[in-house]
Amino acid sequence: MTNHKKIIELNKIWYLLIGGDHHKDRDCHFRICTHYHYGDKVEYEVEHHGYIMDDIYKDFDTQKEAEEYLINDVLKKGILEEIEWHLNPPEDLGSSHSKEQIEEYKKRALEIAP
Repeated sequence: MTNHKKIIELNKIWYLLIGGDHHKDRDCHFRICTHYHYGDKVEYEVEHHGYIMDDIYKDFDTQKEAEEYLINDVLKKGILEEIEWHLNPPEDLGSSHSKEQIEEYKKRALEIAP
């Protein structure tokens, strides 16, 4: 599976986990921007502006490094943290997903990004 496809599939799982109670548009957008500097340097910046996850602005020398960071350090990490929240939600909130759904999301995420 290409990194592009991994990002798409992980973002689908992320959306399913966080969108259960209401739509959180900002939290479902991730970007890799290409910056051309003065004709001789190119950087790839991972960007995210969200409510659940902290804002992200991180530069990389290659697109592959940016994609791998987005896959492993942003999406996979965020998914696993959100899964833990759903498995142990605060008593006054509860999860909008069954434990079976949560386990399936976790399994899929770890298949995509082991």
